[in-house]
Amino acid sequence: MKKQITFFTLLLTGSLVIAGGGWNKKKGKYFLKLSQYTIIADQYFNPEGNITRINPRISFFNTALYGEYGITDKVTAEVYFPFFSRSVLNQLQKRNGELVAGDEVSSFGDINVGFKFGISQKGPTVLSGKITFGLPTGDESGGETGTLQTGDGEFNQMLTLDVGHSFYPAPVYANASIGLNNRTNGFSDEFRFSLEAGLTLKKFILIGRLIGVESLMNGDTADNPNQGVFGNNIEYLSFMPELVYKIKENFGVSAAVGTAFSGRQVLANPSYEVGFFIDI
Repeated sequence: MKKQITFFTLLLTGSLVIAGGGWNKKKGKYFLKLSQYTIIADQYFNPEGNITRINPRISFFNTALYGEYGITDKVTAEVYFPFFSRSVLNQLQKRNGELVAGDEVSSFGDINVGFKFGISQKGPTVLSGKITFGLPTGDESGGETGTLQTGDGEFNQMLTLDVGHSFYPAPVYANASIGLNNRTNGFSDEFRFSLEAGLTLKKFILIGRLIGVESLMNGDTADNPNQGVFGNNIEYLSFMPELVYKIKENFGVSAAVGTAFSGRQVLANPSYEVGFFIDI
């Protein structure tokens, strides 16, 4: 098992969305989002949690479709499909002027399929449980060096419990979730949690998310720091604000930034995402 530098994002749970959480979609209703995720990094949190410089830079780009569909009022299907993922190791110029060639790989990313079950969907407070399957459809050893990745090469299953609350008539909502991610192929399992709050101001929605990942350290711990974009035994505490603009009632655009308060074996530079969504 290679332990590799990773980026922080919610590839496991899908793209950032303005719905979801503890709320299920009604039968026959759906949510679709096309998003572009980008991170260009020259520093990361090492295994001790300290920020160090990396050279050459690492870049990762992910173009994806995320969808939710109400099978019934209490069962929602979710799919995250990164149909174009690109990982780049930038060209390096040494002090003596020598150029070291870069490297890149482009392919599908890892697809996630989930089913959310509404445990309680009445009243201002809702509760749901979800199971998500992470399919190893990305490239785990791409590029000329064989160290670049658009997927981690393992099949994982995550159980998540979400509770959401609407403060209506105030235009405010809140959501909290906890999850356990079972990873295979020598990867350590993970405990995940998030807190989210949103405020609607006419056509704008302001969202703030606090997201945490803790490794259970029960997998392969061998040190092999290849400069890829997926890894094992990663940990982080991230703040991810998002701004949503509803062009019409059922569709709009969004922009989000991901930053990390702390981390281990995770890129330390901000990540960015823009998207277009339809909610019917």
